[in-house]
Amino acid sequence: MSVFDAEALEFWEENGYVVVPEAVPFENCRAAEQAVWDFLEMDREDPDSWYPDPPRRSIMVEIYQHQALWDNRQYPRVHQAFSEIWETEKLWVSFDRASMNPPERPNYAFTGPFLHWDMSLDDMPVRLKVQGVLYLADTPGNQGAFTCIPGFHRKLENWLSDLPDDANPREVVRDYQAEAVPVAGKAGDLVIWHSALPHGSSPNSAERPRMAQYITMSPAPENGNAESRIEGWRERLTGLGRETKEKEHYQGKTAELTSLGEKLLGLESWHA
Repeated sequence: MSVFDAEALEFWEENGYVVVPEAVPFENCRAAEQAVWDFLEMDREDPDSWYPDPPRRSIMVEIYQHQALWDNRQYPRVHQAFSEIWETEKLWVSFDRASMNPPERPNYAFTGPFLHWDMSLDDMPVRLKVQGVLYLADTPGNQGAFTCIPGFHRKLENWLSDLPDDANPREVVRDYQAEAVPVAGKAGDLVIWHSALPHGSSPNSAERPRMAQYITMSPAPENGNAESRIEGWRERLTGLGRETKEKEHYQGKTAELTSLGEKLLGLESWHA
């Protein structure tokens, strides 16, 4: 059964982002949220425990290989959504981390990330590349929600070419913060966006932290070498290309995969 109807796909093409409602069940969200709290050694009901920085790096949480995160990555509706964006089911999933964005306080201000790109701005023309964030708890627009400038993916090339030669686009885009739109969502909603959109998180003026898990997928290479990916999963290494032995390696347990999860990892081939 399709995730996106014609209206949702039209919205995606026009705005460069789309929300997948109820991408995973609530119990998946609660399990992943608790995994983040446990990893941080913080108490979800004790606001005073939310602010010491280590082991949180900014709002990012360096948890990658927990079973609860894998359960969301390998959930069929999540895969189906990315399959419809890419127009192929043969995908690999990213080893992305989680996020805990606590409310601002007099002694704690939001540290970013503000508007930015995670893609190279030298590789033009713009090609399809996507990212995603799964809300693990209800996230109103003022609760540190994901933000982006809708439609910017369609004008990025012209915008770059119109900049002065000595301008740094990654600095210039910070002046566009007022154009950023917060994308609210319920627990289990997945926001998928085109990587050409300037995007970021936002200051949290609510009462609860924003709890989220980053997930994206991209086409599996036909002759791709999955050995490092398999090792990362089996040995519980950090993701994002760092592949180091940190807390999960020493204290965690290797996640169990479904048959879909094995293909999304590369343990089993889509092309067999």
